[in-house]
Amino acid sequence: MAACDCEVVFGNTGTPDCVSIGSVTYRLVGVPTYDSTGTKNFIDTTDTLDSAYFTALINQADDSKRWYPLPPMLNVEDVRAEDITESFNDGSIAFIQEGSRTFKGITIKTPSPELLGKIKSWRCSKISVYVIDIDGNILGDGSEAGRLYPFKVDSETWSPKYMKTTDTTKAKIQIDYTYSKDEVDENIKMIGANETSVDVKDLEGLQDVNGVVSNIIATGFTDTLTGCYGTAVNPNKIKGLVLADFTLYNETTTSAITITSVTETSDGVYVFVFAAQTAADVMTLSLSKDGLDMADETIVAV
Repeated sequence: MAACDCEVVFGNTGTPDCVSIGSVTYRLVGVPTYDSTGTKNFIDTTDTLDSAYFTALINQADDSKRWYPLPPMLNVEDVRAEDITESFNDGSIAFIQEGSRTFKGITIKTPSPELLGKIKSWRCSKISVYVIDIDGNILGDGSEAGRLYPFKVDSETWSPKYMKTTDTTKAKIQIDYTYSKDEVDENIKMIGANETSVDVKDLEGLQDVNGVVSNIIATGFTDTLTGCYGTAVNPNKIKGLVLADFTLYNETTTSAITITSVTETSDGVYVFVFAAQTAADVMTLSLSKDGLDMADETIVAV
């Protein structure tokens, strides 16, 4: 809570006929509090908030500026605890500070241990979240004009839990956390669903891609691309990619390599063909495809 302003008696209480109030939480969007330059992430409310805008945020190459949407949530509890006060022998009470605001919710959409691990890893960073409500509004900290910041989270309280299937219940992931002490309710603002040209309730995060290169020859190689999900025997396959999704670069000669063809010979298995490279040259394969994130692969020519 902000310190008292002794120059102001009361805040005025007049309101217009219609005020914007958020609805029930539908999903959270995780955002690093600070980007790689140390600048706080925010939405510039003067930007055009269309599909291209949100697609760029989710696919941002700098992961410190990226949006990480979580699956839809159920049974959400987002409440502020009772104020902390001190009582005296004469029965009087002094206000100390506002109680903490805590969040609890569950997701039953793809509640896998793999997803749990990815969400748990956020605890190592400074976490903030935007709240997307059931009406498609985006709620955040509007304390600064022209900007909507995500709500800061006390990262030490970030606590995702995996809840296994039982005879009577579905598997689920429960997320608990406490908002930062300096997040005050009077700063809550929102970007209305009618102020974006896309339904932000439908935003989905990136899928990780893992590649295993084999059959390296002077003019090509095979790359098997899988995701993090599936079984221990059969991880999910990354299917449907084409030549335009890849770039190949020769680090030794500092020159781009023209890929002549990329053929998916079976689900997730891609054969690359290009002009012959000198043995021992180091090549880098990159994937650029909305919705997917793969670390560059290093291949040594033979």
